[in-house]
Amino acid sequence: MHAGLDTLIGQFRSAQDIGVSTLVNTVGLPIPNSAHDWASYCSENGLARINTTINGVDIYTHGYGVELKIGTLTIDFDWGPNGERDVFDAWRLYNFTFDNVTGIECSHSDVIDWIDSAYASGELVKIGYKYADPNRRWRTPPPNQ
Repeated sequence: MHAGLDTLIGQFRSAQDIGVSTLVNTVGLPIPNSAHDWASYCSENGLARINTTINGVDIYTHGYGVELKIGTLTIDFDWGPNGERDVFDAWRLYNFTFDNVTGIECSHSDVIDWIDSAYASGELVKIGYKYADPNRRWRTPPPNQ
Protein backbone atom coordinates (compact mmCIF):
# COMPACT_ATOMS: atom_id res chain seq x y z
CA MET A 1 0.00 0.00 0.00
CA HIS A 2 1.24 3.47 -0.83
CA ALA A 3 2.69 5.08 2.33
CA GLY A 4 0.52 8.19 1.92
CA LEU A 5 -2.63 6.12 1.65
CA ASP A 6 -1.64 4.00 4.63
CA THR A 7 -1.14 7.10 6.78
CA LEU A 8 -4.28 8.78 5.50
CA ILE A 9 -6.47 5.72 6.15
CA GLY A 10 -5.04 5.39 9.65
CA GLN A 11 -5.82 9.02 10.46
CA PHE A 12 -9.26 8.86 8.84
CA ARG A 13 -10.20 5.66 10.67
CA SER A 14 -9.16 7.14 14.00
CA ALA A 15 -11.31 10.18 13.23
CA GLN A 16 -14.25 7.94 12.26
CA ASP A 17 -14.02 6.13 15.58
CA ILE A 18 -14.04 9.46 17.42
CA GLY A 19 -16.96 10.59 15.25
CA VAL A 20 -19.05 7.49 15.92
CA SER A 21 -18.40 7.68 19.65
CA THR A 22 -19.27 11.38 19.64
CA LEU A 23 -22.48 10.77 17.69
CA VAL A 24 -23.67 8.28 20.28
CA ASN A 25 -22.25 9.62 23.53
CA THR A 26 -22.34 13.40 23.00
CA VAL A 27 -24.87 14.09 20.24
CA GLY A 28 -27.20 11.25 21.26
CA LEU A 29 -27.90 9.75 17.85
CA PRO A 30 -28.13 6.02 17.20
CA ILE A 31 -25.79 3.96 15.06
CA PRO A 32 -27.81 2.78 12.09
CA ASN A 33 -28.18 -0.82 10.98
CA SER A 34 -27.77 0.30 7.38
CA ALA A 35 -27.04 3.38 5.32
CA HIS A 36 -30.71 3.44 4.35
CA ASP A 37 -31.72 3.35 8.03
CA TRP A 38 -29.53 6.41 8.65
CA ALA A 39 -31.18 8.37 5.85
CA SER A 40 -34.63 7.32 7.09
CA TYR A 41 -33.84 8.19 10.72
CA CYS A 42 -32.57 11.64 9.74
CA SER A 43 -35.61 12.27 7.56
CA GLU A 44 -38.09 11.09 10.18
CA ASN A 45 -36.44 13.18 12.92
CA GLY A 46 -35.97 16.45 11.06
CA LEU A 47 -32.22 16.00 10.67
CA ALA A 48 -32.01 15.47 6.90
CA ARG A 49 -29.52 17.81 5.24
CA ILE A 50 -29.31 20.31 8.06
CA ASN A 51 -26.39 22.12 9.65
CA THR A 52 -26.84 22.34 13.39
CA THR A 53 -24.95 22.21 16.65
CA ILE A 54 -25.91 19.57 19.19
CA ASN A 55 -24.18 19.58 22.58
CA GLY A 56 -21.28 21.60 21.18
CA VAL A 57 -20.73 19.41 18.12
CA ASP A 58 -21.34 20.86 14.65
CA ILE A 59 -23.23 18.29 12.62
CA TYR A 60 -24.36 18.13 9.01
CA THR A 61 -26.29 15.05 7.98
CA HIS A 62 -26.38 14.14 4.32
CA GLY A 63 -27.78 11.13 2.50
CA TYR A 64 -26.00 8.10 3.92
CA GLY A 65 -23.51 10.07 5.97
CA VAL A 66 -22.61 12.79 8.38
CA GLU A 67 -20.01 15.52 8.79
CA LEU A 68 -18.94 16.34 12.32
CA LYS A 69 -16.77 19.14 13.66
CA ILE A 70 -15.44 18.10 17.04
CA GLY A 71 -13.05 20.72 18.35
CA THR A 72 -10.32 20.98 15.70
CA LEU A 73 -11.27 17.64 14.07
CA THR A 74 -13.54 17.49 11.04
CA ILE A 75 -14.71 14.07 9.85
CA ASP A 76 -17.17 13.40 7.04
CA PHE A 77 -18.09 9.79 6.39
CA ASP A 78 -20.86 7.61 5.04
CA TRP A 79 -22.24 4.50 6.68
CA GLY A 80 -21.76 1.27 4.76
CA PRO A 81 -24.70 -0.61 3.28
CA ASN A 82 -25.06 -2.71 6.44
CA GLY A 83 -24.24 0.10 8.87
CA GLU A 84 -20.47 -0.37 8.62
CA ARG A 85 -18.80 2.52 10.42
CA ASP A 86 -15.32 1.97 9.02
CA VAL A 87 -15.69 2.45 5.27
CA PHE A 88 -14.32 5.21 3.08
CA ASP A 89 -13.95 6.38 -0.48
CA ALA A 90 -11.41 8.49 -2.34
CA TRP A 91 -13.45 11.67 -2.07
CA ARG A 92 -13.86 11.47 1.72
CA LEU A 93 -10.17 10.68 2.22
CA TYR A 94 -9.11 13.51 -0.05
CA ASN A 95 -11.42 16.01 1.67
CA PHE A 96 -10.08 14.89 5.05
CA THR A 97 -6.69 16.38 4.05
CA PHE A 98 -8.25 19.86 3.67
CA ASP A 99 -9.92 20.08 7.05
CA ASN A 100 -7.29 18.37 9.20
CA VAL A 101 -3.52 18.39 9.59
CA THR A 102 -2.56 15.10 7.95
CA GLY A 103 0.94 15.73 6.61
CA ILE A 104 -0.20 14.16 3.32
CA GLU A 105 0.00 16.17 0.12
CA CYS A 106 -2.03 14.62 -2.66
CA SER A 107 -4.58 15.27 -5.36
CA HIS A 108 -7.94 13.57 -5.62
CA SER A 109 -6.61 11.55 -8.56
CA ASP A 110 -3.62 10.45 -6.42
CA VAL A 111 -6.00 9.06 -3.79
CA ILE A 112 -8.08 7.33 -6.47
CA ASP A 113 -4.93 5.73 -7.92
CA TRP A 114 -3.68 4.67 -4.48
CA ILE A 115 -7.03 3.08 -3.62
CA ASP A 116 -7.31 1.34 -7.00
CA SER A 117 -3.82 -0.10 -6.57
CA ALA A 118 -4.43 -1.21 -2.98
CA TYR A 119 -7.74 -2.82 -3.95
CA ALA A 120 -6.18 -4.59 -6.95
CA SER A 121 -3.43 -6.01 -4.73
CA GLY A 122 -5.93 -7.23 -2.12
CA GLU A 123 -4.94 -4.71 0.57
CA LEU A 124 -8.44 -3.18 0.64
CA VAL A 125 -11.86 -4.80 0.43
CA LYS A 126 -14.91 -3.34 -1.24
CA ILE A 127 -18.15 -2.98 0.70
CA GLY A 128 -20.89 -1.69 -1.56
CA TYR A 129 -19.37 1.34 -3.28
CA LYS A 130 -16.97 2.01 -0.40
CA TYR A 131 -13.69 0.45 0.73
CA ALA A 132 -12.36 -0.88 4.01
CA ASP A 133 -8.91 -1.75 5.23
CA PRO A 134 -9.17 -5.27 6.71
CA ASN A 135 -6.46 -4.35 9.23
CA ARG A 136 -8.37 -1.32 10.50
CA ARG A 137 -11.92 -2.60 10.92
CA TRP A 138 -14.17 -1.56 13.80
CA ARG A 139 -13.28 -4.14 16.43
CA THR A 140 -15.62 -3.35 19.28
CA PRO A 141 -19.42 -3.47 19.42
CA PRO A 142 -21.17 -0.18 18.71
CA PRO A 143 -21.64 1.92 21.84
CA ASN A 144 -25.45 1.70 21.70
CA GLN A 145 -25.77 -2.04 21.12
